[in-house]
Amino acid sequence: MNHKQQANHGFNLRSHFNPLALFKKKVYVNNLPNFYVGKWNFTDDFSGKVHLLEINETLTILIDGRKLPGKITKLDDKELIFIDRYGYQLRLDATEKHPISLFDEADNRVYPIVKIDG
Repeated sequence: MNHKQQANHGFNLRSHFNPLALFKKKVYVNNLPNFYVGKWNFTDDFSGKVHLLEINETLTILIDGRKLPGKITKLDDKELIFIDRYGYQLRLDATEKHPISLFDEADNRVYPIVKIDG
């Protein structure tokens, strides 16, 4: 056995690479944000004002029709974390593949959210 054969002996690329697993993961990741897309109402308890939270297909976040500048830093089936241009975090918490609350770090408050049909 030459040196190359010895170095590769016992290593089988197929045993370490499963293209089907990668495909499944990619499909899962691509489908994941779908349940964050939509419109929700939340109420500010101090002012009594009802606000509209919108997340579109490109995961742009709008509150009361105004786009929030910033970026999404985490996205999974439990939470979407958005950091605004001032460094404050907005976090959508999800359960059972639907968002249930919005945490606003700037106000240090959690707002229950209610899905708007349509």
